[in-house]
Amino acid sequence: MANQKKKLTFDGIRKLASQKGITIHFVGIGGVSMYSLARLALLLGATVTGSDRIVSPRTKELALRGVKIFIGHEGSNVRGAGLVVYSHAISERNSELINANNLGIPTVSRAELLGALMLDYKGRIGISGTHGKSTTVSMLDAIFSAGMSQPTTLSGAELINGEPLRVGRGEMLIYEACEYRDSFLCFSPTVAIALNLELDHTDYFHDIKAMRSSYVKALSKASTFVLLNLDDEHLSEIMHDIHARVITFGQGERADWRYHITAFLDDGMEFTLYHHGAKVVKIKLSVPGVHNVTDAAAAAAAALEMGAGVQIVKEAIESFRGVPRRLELVGNHHGRPVYYDYAHHPTEIIAGINALKPIARDFITVVFKPHTFSRTMALWSEFSAALSLADHIVLTDIYPAREKPITGVNSRRLAADIGERAYYAADHEVCSVIDEHTQGAIIVMGAGDTEMIKNDLISK
Repeated sequence: MANQKKKLTFDGIRKLASQKGITIHFVGIGGVSMYSLARLALLLGATVTGSDRIVSPRTKELALRGVKIFIGHEGSNVRGAGLVVYSHAISERNSELINANNLGIPTVSRAELLGALMLDYKGRIGISGTHGKSTTVSMLDAIFSAGMSQPTTLSGAELINGEPLRVGRGEMLIYEACEYRDSFLCFSPTVAIALNLELDHTDYFHDIKAMRSSYVKALSKASTFVLLNLDDEHLSEIMHDIHARVITFGQGERADWRYHITAFLDDGMEFTLYHHGAKVVKIKLSVPGVHNVTDAAAAAAAALEMGAGVQIVKEAIESFRGVPRRLELVGNHHGRPVYYDYAHHPTEIIAGINALKPIARDFITVVFKPHTFSRTMALWSEFSAALSLADHIVLTDIYPAREKPITGVNSRRLAADIGERAYYAADHEVCSVIDEHTQGAIIVMGAGDTEMIKNDLISK
């Protein structure tokens, strides 16, 4: 960050965060990863404060745990702090960061703090990829929790305990290794899992070549092994550039761990996992979609490579029921089922629609809120093609996140490009457009603020 004055080493951050009597302030504490790190800081014995723009279930939970929460960002919020942590969703012009630097208070990113805290764990499993990180983290958490490893797990979605964080007592850490702004270069995995690699975060990565370069650097940090999806074009092409032991998984014969889909079931999928040609286990997955089979195969292969028992792996994955906002059935709208999904990339949209088709057995209506202007602009034609797989499409205004509008990049124009089956609607107009112009199952998609849309649909 440009306004950061003092660069701390990971060891320095860890020592500072563990210092007796220190107050650690989190800017944007309501974010899922910031919430988890704030919880870990409390366990270290730190006094924790934090700010966010709105009250949320996570800020309420932290307040109940003794965290002082400021609603709104003011420079005075950092007074008394010995360390300030920010996420990349926070602008460099944030008044709290500016005041922290003026007061000489060290500031570190969320990724830097996690990179420091993970040094306390002997085993560190980092899951990277454009898609599927939260699902794979959740599956690994289920496997190793069943195996009594008592991992500490940080996920981008709720785990089976209803929280995005599980605090374990063992020496294992399972976490999402996000590539945005090269966050994953701060991490030191013993095992690195690479699920897929596609162009994304175009406000930071100018092209796929830049992303591939970052993935090579991040995966090369694995001290034990890298588990890489050989079916992915970009991952397979960078495989030999990775300076670590690489083990592969995929559907092809060349993969070390090969999975073969044996059945498409009404309530999920069935697949068989092979190791160097020898059958290892058949698993029935209770969530739909080929993409979920890929995630399950990755979790199973990684766990088995690390010594987990075959039966434990099988039972843990077969008991997995998915994570929130991943094709989650949340209710109905006048008898039409309503699903909720985090998809915000064209590939994720395609996977979600294709997974829903055999379940819905009817028309499919997608309500989509694009996430960031830069991503929408860079992947415009891909979004148009992906959304066109649905029978009806309702596009709401772009969620800007950290960005300013880009001229000509808007949902009304995207709907027009898709054609007559697509409609633009402001958030509060979605229900009326749905009722007047669409039919069939409804799936609300997007990574931004779609909660109001979803709630409006299922309350009517």
